[in-house]
This record gives sequence, C-alpha cells and structure tokens, in this order.
Amino acid sequence: MKIKRYVAQNLHYAIQLVKAEMGEDAIILDTKRRKKGGFLGLFGQEVVEVTAGLPEAPPPRPRPVPLRAPLPGEKKEEARLAEVPSLPLATQERAVLNEVRKELDEIKKMVAGLARTAGGEREGDLFATYRLLADFNNRLVENEVTAENAAALVEKVIAALPEEDLHDYQQIKECLEKIIAADLAVISPLDGSEQQVLALVGPTGVGKTTTIAKLAAKYALLENRQVALITADTYRIAAVEQLRRYAEILDVPLEVVLEGKELERALERHRDKNLILIDTAGRSQHNIVQLSELRNILSPSVQMKTVLVLSMTTKHRDLLDIAEKFRRVNYDALLFTKLDETTSYGSIFNIAKATGKPLTYVTTGQNVPDDIEVAEPETIAKLILGEH
Repeated sequence: MKIKRYVAQNLHYAIQLVKAEMGEDAIILDTKRRKKGGFLGLFGQEVVEVTAGLPEAPPPRPRPVPLRAPLPGEKKEEARLAEVPSLPLATQERAVLNEVRKELDEIKKMVAGLARTAGGEREGDLFATYRLLADFNNRLVENEVTAENAAALVEKVIAALPEEDLHDYQQIKECLEKIIAADLAVISPLDGSEQQVLALVGPTGVGKTTTIAKLAAKYALLENRQVALITADTYRIAAVEQLRRYAEILDVPLEVVLEGKELERALERHRDKNLILIDTAGRSQHNIVQLSELRNILSPSVQMKTVLVLSMTTKHRDLLDIAEKFRRVNYDALLFTKLDETTSYGSIFNIAKATGKPLTYVTTGQNVPDDIEVAEPETIAKLILGEH
C-alpha cells in the first residue's frame, strides 16, 4: 500500500489533495489537528494532517475485445462518466447551507474510508458530531447570524466542550446559548439614584418617540421617579403632539428645543428631576449634515447616555450601515425595536459584535408601557437559536 501524508488548510482541501493524487480508491487512514481552535478544520481555517493510503493495484487484465464497435452516443456517455470535476476553492463565506452540505459529503467519504480500517464505531461518533455542529451552524445562519460569526460561535463550542459531549445535542445547545449570551454585553442606563439623562437617536420610523413614551410611563408610573421629557424632533409636528399627549397623561413636563444651547437650558431647568428623556428627529445615515447637526445638539455639558435605536425589520446590510454612520453622534449603546415583527434575531448579535456596544432595551409591541424590557442575553440567545 502506498501511504502519504497531506497537510491542508482544512479537511475539505485535504480530501481534494488526496483525491487529486490518489484518486477515488484512496483510503483515509488517520486525521490529526495541527492547530487548536477547530475540529478537523470543518468550521475554521485550521491546519489538518491527513494520512491516506492507496492499495496496490492488481496486475492489469487483458482488455476484452468488444463484440461490436461502440455507438457514438455510448462514447459520449463513457467520456462523461470518466470526467472527475474539480471543486472550486471555498470562499470565506462558505458557511452558507450549500457549502456546509458539500463539507458533509466529503466527511461521509472520509468516515467510510476510516470504517474500513477501524471498524466504524469511532467514525460513527465523528460523523454524528459533524452533523450536529453543521446543524447548529445552519440554524445560526438561517436566523441571520453572519457566516463568520456563526463559524466563530461553533468554534467556541468545540473549544469549550470535551469531545464526548460534542455528540450530545443538548450539551451543544446549552453551551452555544451560554457562549452567545456571554458575547452580549447589557447595561441598564436608567439605574442608579443620581440623575439620569438618556437621548434616543436613530433613523426614521424605528419607534423612538413611542419608546420614549414607554420609558417615561414605566419610570413615572411604576417606579415613581420624577421624569421630564425633552424633544428635539421639530421636523414632525405629529411627533411633538404625540409626546405632548403622553406628557399630559403622565403629568410630566415637556420641553421643545431646536439647538444645543436650548437643550442645555432645558436640562438646567429640570436638574431636580431623577430622569430626563430626550427624543430626537429621525435622521438618514446618508445625510452627513443632519448627523452633524444632531451631534451638535447632543453635546451639552451635562453627562448623558446616547442610545442608537434600530428596528428589527431593517435589512441587515442597512443596519450595519446605520450603526457605522451614526458613530458621528458618539452613541453609547443599542436599543432594538419591533422584535414582535420578525422571526430572525441574528442581527442583534451581528450589530452588537460589529459595534462593540452594549444592549439596553428591546421592544416587543406598541403597548405603553408594557412592551419594553431590559435586554436579557439569555433570552436573546434562545431567540437566535430559533426558540421563540
């Protein structure tokens, strides 16, 4: 038997090297990881070493003389069957479903080869592990976690669990939930006995004004705090009137400001309040002038928290663009609205990772003050894994 070792970036490439040199009759004798942080290279860019063998070919038999010449159609079919298509190299985005299926096809071939030399028991466990990890990777991607983030999460699971637990669905799920939750930082910006000033910023239509009303009702009615409302949204008369009605119902003061100096004076007038909530006009992330104006308004000497409000109904690419462009206003944290209007929650994880900002609240409907709550990492992790 001819035996040779192959070193490749991952198992997929290693199998291709074996097939290219030894052909389909090659037998996989052993595989070894050469780098910590991956499992034989399936989900990462790990280096693997594959030992393959090729049985000695028997002496060639005399070729039988055909009784008749092959027909033209038969020649074409033989030529087609003889072709071995070469697989293109996977891209960095190969963690999508079809690419994972291709990886599993190669793993099945590897397991079949190992079974011929080792009896199949260990190889059956190995394939079960791959299948479980691929299933969880697919679930993350289907819930709009990016391929890169999904692969990184699965790699963390592999590093965290002992090998025997990688065959256990429940162990993998619980570990993955904990890892997702641990990656999500959360702050509650309105806790504490000192005065809290919170400004909400974001694009149009994400629900900033309604969210301000929910927070005002929650803290004024349920926690008996002294609340004042300030709006800098003078673009929409309806928004000012909506907030004015809430202020009257809650019996809290409302101020309307146009510029930073007015905001400073309004904050000074309400320095006796426990909580001041500031609403702002929706701004397009593409309008640099408006974003600069917003930054100038929200730059008083009073310390405040600025929270970027994002809607879960916005496309992921646009969420990334908004989060990046709104850095001009120096926001401190994230708030996601309209969780009740989607079934895919991976964008929460993606944006939190991309910005490095903590989460604050999430909203789940239009009811004031009920449909708002502090973001819970464990709950979000379950949502991301499809446990609605």
